[in-house]
Amino acid sequence: MFAGEYAPDTATLIDKRIPPVPAAPGVANPAHLPTGTSAAIRTVIALIRQVAVHDSTVLILGESGTGKEVAARAVHELSPRRNRPFVAVNCGAIPAELLESELFGHEKGAFTGAIAARKGRFEIAEGGTLFLDEIGDMSPPMQVKLLRVLQERVFERVGNHAPLRCDVRIVAATHRNLEESIRCGTFREDLFHRLNVFPIEMPALRERREDLPALVREFTARNVAEGRGELRFSARSLAALAEYHWSGNVRELSNLI
Repeated sequence: MFAGEYAPDTATLIDKRIPPVPAAPGVANPAHLPTGTSAAIRTVIALIRQVAVHDSTVLILGESGTGKEVAARAVHELSPRRNRPFVAVNCGAIPAELLESELFGHEKGAFTGAIAARKGRFEIAEGGTLFLDEIGDMSPPMQVKLLRVLQERVFERVGNHAPLRCDVRIVAATHRNLEESIRCGTFREDLFHRLNVFPIEMPALRERREDLPALVREFTARNVAEGRGELRFSARSLAALAEYHWSGNVRELSNLI
C-alpha cells in the first residue's frame, strides 16, 4: 500500500487517549456527496448539483481511488431518477467476451453455459442510472455496440435480434486519458464525444489534504457502525497522514483506517 515512500506506522498514529477530531457542525450528507470542504471538492459538489437535475450523460475522470463511484451515486441520488435503480458495472473487471452479455443480457442457449435467459444491466437499470466504471478499458467492438445504444436508445440481447428500448441515464468513469487513447487508436472519438457531455474531474487526495480530518471521521464512524471498533487520531497523527503522498487516494486512506 505504501511502497516507494515512507509509510505512516498505524500503531504510532492511533492515540486512544485523545478524543476524535470534532465533527463539522451542521453538516448533513443525505445524497452521499463527496466528503470535504476544500475548494477542489466544493467545485466537484457544485458540478454534481448542477448536472444531477438534468438527464445529461456524465463522464467522471480522475486517478484510481479518488471516489468516482461516490460522485456517480451522488448524481443519481440528486436526480429525478433517485427512486429507480443505480446499477454499477466495472467494464475493466469483466472479460471482453462476457461484457456484452453482462450489459445487454442473453437468451437461453445463446452460448455455452447460457442455461436460462438473463437480463443485462441495461434492463436492470431501466428508469434509473447505469454507471459504467473504467469505460476506457472497454474493447473496441463493445465500444461500437455501446455507441449504438447511446445514439438510438435500443439494444439486443445476445441470441435475440429483437430490439429492446431502454430509458437509462449513463454515467461513465475512467482513470485513463481518453484523448490520448483516441490518438493511440484504442478508444473511439465518436463514443468519447457521446460520453463527454458533462465532464467532472475528481481531484487526487494530495490536492485536497485539508479534507483528511473529515475523511478520517467518516471512515472511523463507518468502522464503528459496522462493529469494528473505534480509532482515535491525535492532531500529530493527522499531520503525519497529511504528509503522505496517497498514491491510492481516498481508497488507500479508507483501507488504512
